Amino acid sequence: MNTAIQLAARYILSEVPWYFLACVPFLKQRRVSRTVIGLMAAFMIAFRAASAFVLVLAVPNWLNYTAYAYLLNYLLLITLFIRAFRVSAVRLFYVFLLMYSISTCINQIAYGSLFYLFPYKAAGVPRFTLLTVMQFAGSLIVMPFLYRFCKGSLQTALEQLDKKSILLLCVTPLTFAVIALAFVAYGDTKPVEDLSLNLLYLLVSLAGIISYFFNLKMLLNSAERLNKEHELETRLALQAKDYENLTQSIEAARAARHDLRHHLGAMRDFAGRNDTAGMLQYLDEYSASLPGDDVPDWCENRTVNALLKHYLAIAAGAGVHLDVKLDLPMGAGVPDTDLCVVFGNIFENAVNAAAGGEDAFIRARCVTGGDDIVLTVENSIGSAASHGEGLGLRNVEAAVKKSSGTARFEKKGSVYTSKVILRKVQQSGGRRR
Repeated sequence: MNTAIQLAARYILSEVPWYFLACVPFLKQRRVSRTVIGLMAAFMIAFRAASAFVLVLAVPNWLNYTAYAYLLNYLLLITLFIRAFRVSAVRLFYVFLLMYSISTCINQIAYGSLFYLFPYKAAGVPRFTLLTVMQFAGSLIVMPFLYRFCKGSLQTALEQLDKKSILLLCVTPLTFAVIALAFVAYGDTKPVEDLSLNLLYLLVSLAGIISYFFNLKMLLNSAERLNKEHELETRLALQAKDYENLTQSIEAARAARHDLRHHLGAMRDFAGRNDTAGMLQYLDEYSASLPGDDVPDWCENRTVNALLKHYLAIAAGAGVHLDVKLDLPMGAGVPDTDLCVVFGNIFENAVNAAAGGEDAFIRARCVTGGDDIVLTVENSIGSAASHGEGLGLRNVEAAVKKSSGTARFEKKGSVYTSKVILRKVQQSGGRRR
């Protein structure tokens, strides 16, 4: 009975802090409230303690079956995380590998220290209990640093890196996790007190963690370079579009000046003959021949308007119903480059997704307030297209993050919703709060 209680307490103290820490990188993708997440954590704690308690009391030679208990525990944990957070299995696996690597490293430090500092047994304290206390103390020491990392670099990586990059990051910690599991399985079946073997295990764990952080840093730097390159490409594409529009306007003005001489000559002839009726008829015919301006201006911001004219003209040509009302003036308070990244990517995705579907539509609203700009775009999703986790949306999130704003993308049925809030910048350079 005492062993069962001690094992249950050990699992709770050594694993519960990591349950909560693993939630931190995914808090922006919550499906449920924080209260529900807390209740799930409480259920997980109770289940972990109960499974350990039952294992010791009901299973002979229970040390040989701890690996199965771990497996059952992690299957339930993954299920709860998928229910609580809107995350892919790859990202979840990536975070779990990190937590497992660091926690096993701390546990091994505590294990080696126990046998080094207390070769036999601390005075009046069972070795099992002392090991649990040392593991819990080690976790508490590193938690503040890991919390900052999870809320900063790790959360950024999960937002910006694609699945392929995340899978690449998993290779190193997965390799070391397999090695660690081999050590754990050997230690469970045959208690190891060989200090050299413990030291080897510790070095392997540390090497895995260090390589993990180096790989993460390199991939984040690579993602940042890709974002800058994409932003530069957007600027160049916008400049090329403006130049094309300007060239077309110059050619149209030149042709109009050429034709105007002929029209003036014809009207002068009508005036010389006092043929008022003929002149009026000629003017009516001339007015009817002028091309209509069937491409509306979507907003007052000329830079963004040039992009919208391009994408929404494609949508209109594909039969997409447009309901677009945008209040976006010049000098809106957010750099035009960031506005182009946000509006360009969102509307490009909306056009690509809606085109080809039945009853296709794009419904967009933009409101510019005193402190922020709120853009909401809803579009139908055709059978041949969908919104993914491409570079475009990650660039939108990066641009929004620069202004301390928020971005949310959600699919419900056949409708995809993008909502972005951009915080304005004060004239002095400081951000409004």
